[in-house]
Amino acid sequence: MIYPKISIVTPSYNQGQFIEQTIQSVLSQNYPNLEYIIMDGGSTDDTVEIIKKYENQLTYWVSEKDKGQAHAINKGLARCTGEIFNWLNSDDYLEPGALYKIAEAFANKQIQVVAGAVRNFSENETVIVNNSKLTARGLMCWEPGVKFVQPGVWLRSALIQRCGGIDEQFHYAFDWDLYIRYLYHFPAVKEIEDLLVHFRLHEESKTQTSREKFADEEREIIKKISGLADFSGLHKTCQYKISKTEWTRFLSAQSTSSTSVLNKIFQVLCHMPQFYRVSFSRQTAGALNAIIKGRKI
Repeated sequence: MIYPKISIVTPSYNQGQFIEQTIQSVLSQNYPNLEYIIMDGGSTDDTVEIIKKYENQLTYWVSEKDKGQAHAINKGLARCTGEIFNWLNSDDYLEPGALYKIAEAFANKQIQVVAGAVRNFSENETVIVNNSKLTARGLMCWEPGVKFVQPGVWLRSALIQRCGGIDEQFHYAFDWDLYIRYLYHFPAVKEIEDLLVHFRLHEESKTQTSREKFADEEREIIKKISGLADFSGLHKTCQYKISKTEWTRFLSAQSTSSTSVLNKIFQVLCHMPQFYRVSFSRQTAGALNAIIKGRKI
């Protein structure tokens, strides 16, 4: 088998307690055609000292201030020359043999995405997530059966810029944004059952501490995609989700207003035709019930 070059970028900032395990997990793959780049954001802990221990085995590394995780990944991606790409955060690590399994899955040139299993783990819990049913619309709507954990979903490098690349204006949900756009134009996904990556959940990880910020960015991403001509097939879905968000906010505002219960109900009924795509729903019925009982939504 001719092994395709795999490029991995590790963005890092002050993850000295974890990054050595990340680095070792990549280098110990013993994959014969590996390009490994570390983009550190100017860490003030022992991260740089740890990186230096392995610098002779790295394709490139730097420690300098950046504009956030997405910017760091983009800087690394600009240096990549591999056929296959993903980023691996500095608190996660690869399963032994993962790169060989990824390369084998990409042997079919028609395959544009390889989606494997990820072990989500914390001090108290371990869950294996099999990335599955990945489509642009499915991921945008989190349709039933859709499973997505970014480090287990590998892409063809050449196709990333063709769908618009990583958008640096986002700091939390930029992976969700990228994969929706990528899958829209490049939907050929090969699912494999193999465990590829261990995804660490801890007190300082963004996934654990910034759920509201993720949700806010997801709403902004939907608005962005709704205005991009290259993704016209998603516009109807975007408009539905935008209407859903606006209607939910309206219902919440009515539930907390100082007017009478009858006036609140009247306002909801009057506005339902304006939001007809989403308002004739169980959500609205539940909201009216909550308003009648004086509960906040």
